[in-house]
Amino acid sequence: MYHYNSYRQYLKKKFGTAVLKIPLSGGFSCPNRDGTKSSEGCLFCDNRSFSPAALREENPKAQLLGIIDKVKHKYHAFIPYLQPFSNTYGPVERLREVYEPLLDVENVVGIAIGTRPDCFDRDTVEYLADLSKRTYLSVELGLQSAHDTTLIAINRGHTVNEFASIVEKLAAYSIETVAHVMLGFPGESDQMMMDTARFLAGLPVSGVKIHQVMIIQGTAFEKLYNDRKILPLDLDKYTDLLCRFLELLRPDQLIHRIVADSTIEHGLIAPLWSAEKSKTISHIHALMDANQRVQGRFFVSK
Repeated sequence: MYHYNSYRQYLKKKFGTAVLKIPLSGGFSCPNRDGTKSSEGCLFCDNRSFSPAALREENPKAQLLGIIDKVKHKYHAFIPYLQPFSNTYGPVERLREVYEPLLDVENVVGIAIGTRPDCFDRDTVEYLADLSKRTYLSVELGLQSAHDTTLIAINRGHTVNEFASIVEKLAAYSIETVAHVMLGFPGESDQMMMDTARFLAGLPVSGVKIHQVMIIQGTAFEKLYNDRKILPLDLDKYTDLLCRFLELLRPDQLIHRIVADSTIEHGLIAPLWSAEKSKTISHIHALMDANQRVQGRFFVSK
């Protein structure tokens, strides 16, 4: 049964083959960690848990070539994904130095860039517009929640309006954007999370990446968890919230992820079901099947 508009299937149809996104560290920093806005970072932030690539010291192209060499027997199309920290945080000359060599690698069909909505200036937008004419480009923007009260509480350091503004600017150049959101922040009601879905459905956001709030060792959330100020979602509750969230999105919005995973070895504290990705995804799809939950079911066009 169709449940949602899968990004993986979209890429396979677009490029005629399975495409592997390869997480890389671009060596960028973040204004919410380097003292520009804050030195503490977001309360959930621990980039080690995002990808082993975040720990590498090699340049991005060397990282990419090393991974491709290990998987080239299975995949024949690749999208380098600059994931940790804010990968538009720097002058355009720096962005070119990182991005352009990746596009020269054989069988690379595009590039994905993870960043924050407050890390753009006019030159950056114009460079990305040019880049999007030369290759497939996906820009992932961390929103997390469509509520400024939540963004303040988790020390995001940007506003909801900043997110909406950059989405509109990038959409004006037909640049594909992805919103990264989490479900289960302390202080957020079910209704607030559904309002985030409605907010995204009303913007020219191309895709959405959704996952649960996780408690990772070494983050500020760990202390809140130990102080019993944050309670991670159990799997059934998360699945219900996820289904309701998907039902409110536009049917055309691509779903990049429905759950995140980590391991105890990588610092996972809770919820422990996050360590069983395959089992979790099977559980989610089984419940969606049983209840005929599909993306866009309750989308209302404005």
